[in-house]
Amino acid sequence: MTRSVKGILALLAAALLAAVAASPSRAGTCGAGSYSYAGVGSRTATSGVGATIRPTAAPNVRDGHVAGWIGVGGVGAGRSGMDEWIQIGLTASPGDTTSRIYYEIARPGRSPVYRELSHRVRVGEQHRFAVLELANRSGWWRVSLDGLPVSAPVFLAGSHASWSAQVVGESAGGETSGACNLYAYGFGDVSLASALSGAWGPVGPFQLFQDPFYRLVRSSATSFVARSVATPARLPVSTP
Repeated sequence: MTRSVKGILALLAAALLAAVAASPSRAGTCGAGSYSYAGVGSRTATSGVGATIRPTAAPNVRDGHVAGWIGVGGVGAGRSGMDEWIQIGLTASPGDTTSRIYYEIARPGRSPVYRELSHRVRVGEQHRFAVLELANRSGWWRVSLDGLPVSAPVFLAGSHASWSAQVVGESAGGETSGACNLYAYGFGDVSLASALSGAWGPVGPFQLFQDPFYRLVRSSATSFVARSVATPARLPVSTP
C-alpha cells in the first residue's frame, strides 16, 4: 500500500502528532500512479505511534486505492536508501462502500507483505491502531489493533532511534489519469512514544502533509480529519 508524501513544514498546534511506512514523498495531483496525502509526520524519532481511526464518510475510489494509516519508516528510509516501513490502518478500493483493516511491512530486497484483518468497517466505526518497537529489542517492531498484537515481531534494520512516524490519509491514483479518489478519515487521540524514554505524549513539532484536493482539518491538539475537498462532479480531469 503506501508509498510517499511530500510535506510542507508547519506547526499546527502545540501538541498534535505524527510519522511512515511509506513515508510520504512522492505526492501527486490525482494523475495515474500518483500519491496524494493529508496528515502529519513527526520531526523527531519515535519508538511507537498510535491513533484511533474511523471513516467519517463512505469512500469513492475511481482507481487505485485510498487509506488512512499510521506507521514508521518509508521510501528510502532503510540503510543505503532502501525502502523499509511498517504501517497499519484502513483502506478501500474501487467498488468498496466500506473500509478494510490492513497492515503492511516492507523490508529491503523483498516484496512488501500486505495482510487484511477485517473486510467490513462501516462509516463511524472506530478502531485503535498502534505501531510499536518492542521493549528491550531494538529495531524489532509489530502492529496492534484495539490493544492486541496482530503481527509477528519483525526486524527493521536501522530503525531504532532513527525513524519518524506518519499519520495520514492517502489516495493512490492507480493507472487512470483524471479525477481524484474521495475519502474522509477521522484520527483521534494521536500519540507518539519517545525514542529515548519510551514515554507517550502528543507530537510537538511536525510536518504537515496537504496535497492538492486534500485537507487536514484539526479538531483538537490530538485529533484531526484528513479528507478530500472536491465532489465527484467537480473533480478536475487531467489529460495524458
